[in-house]
Amino acid sequence: MQITPMTALEQGLNRSMAAQNAIAQNIANVDTPDYKAKKVLFEDVLDSKMQANRTNPKHLSFTSAGETSFRIVNDSFGSVQNNGNNVDLEHEMSELAQNQLLYQTLSQAASDQFQKFNIVLGVLDNGDVQWT
Repeated sequence: MQITPMTALEQGLNRSMAAQNAIAQNIANVDTPDYKAKKVLFEDVLDSKMQANRTNPKHLSFTSAGETSFRIVNDSFGSVQNNGNNVDLEHEMSELAQNQLLYQTLSQAASDQFQKFNIVLGVLDNGDVQWT
């Protein structure tokens, strides 16, 4: 299965949403005793996918369309506090800002793709179809 721009954008948005959920959970549990911060990993999954090499573009892809391309793990970034919690609020807020920018960028790219489809299909701004 060939990855289209819309498929890539969908996967990126799904990953960004998973990261947003993990960050929100970390922030919500900043004072919870023994809570361990979570993070979403993308790079290690990408590296593992790169182990296989297609020698011909006509060969089948090594990934399936429904396969997730990220995983959630405990984050060891922050130092452990007296209550056993390792959430670093400043780090989480920084990650949140970065992830929000990524999500906005991906959303705009998806919107641009849909706009291109509308142009090709001749759909006007009010939803009417323009016949030429």
